[in-house]
Amino acid sequence: MSLKEIKSLAKKRINANGGNCVSLMTFMLAIIIFLIMCELSLYLLFCRLDWEYFFSFEGLRSRRNVQIFWALNLIIAITALTNEMNVIRRLFLDLSKNGNYFATRQYMAAHSFTYFRKSLYNSFILNLIKLFSAVPLAVGIYGVYYWGWICKLSELTSAGLLSFMLSLGFSCVWLGVMIHYWISLALTPYIMALNPRTNIFDACDLSVRLMDGQHGRYIFFMLSFVKFTPTLVFVYPIFVIYPYFEICYIILMEDILGDYWQDKMPGMIKRWRKYSA
Repeated sequence: MSLKEIKSLAKKRINANGGNCVSLMTFMLAIIIFLIMCELSLYLLFCRLDWEYFFSFEGLRSRRNVQIFWALNLIIAITALTNEMNVIRRLFLDLSKNGNYFATRQYMAAHSFTYFRKSLYNSFILNLIKLFSAVPLAVGIYGVYYWGWICKLSELTSAGLLSFMLSLGFSCVWLGVMIHYWISLALTPYIMALNPRTNIFDACDLSVRLMDGQHGRYIFFMLSFVKFTPTLVFVYPIFVIYPYFEICYIILMEDILGDYWQDKMPGMIKRWRKYSA
């Protein structure tokens, strides 16, 4: 399926589910605004207690309690956003296929803890795999920083200059390798959304195999949406642009998955209704 065909089909699906797309975007933005308001409330409370240093770079750099505070703060925020994005992804899958949007929400609400635990675990493993793949890049960048900044270029010996060039070359090469691998994992969240009972490592392996030869197509697809980025400054276009992008992305994933596109959620919902009646 060509990019033009993907976008044309996405427009048809959005036109059939415009109201639900807006409601999903409202839900997503409401969670983000809620988290921002919580941060603002913490800031005002800490200012009242004369603890402004909790929100300063100097405090973050020199105080252990501030570092612990921000570590816990980030963990809570990332956990909330991870669960939200997994829910949004699953509901957009239903909208894309004209499925029973409300039945999925009821099923998630009835199994909220299990769904949250599984989605958080899967996201953690996927991001941990990506993080491990980025470790060699971090080592290479540190080599560039050490030989090019700490040891000034004018003070480098021949061996140091060689180390600097090797670190720079390795960093550039590994950056390409890392991006290639991350793109290879692009199908994983959708494989897990289609069948939450799939093992995350099996989903990663399947994604890597199916994305073989699809990297150029994926990059071209992502670049086609870059032109919409400046309009997001006005906030309200996100109610149109994000659903459009998400539906297009789902159609692309569906096309790449092919026969592996097997949505297990409707069957799970049917069994749940049967045995919970």
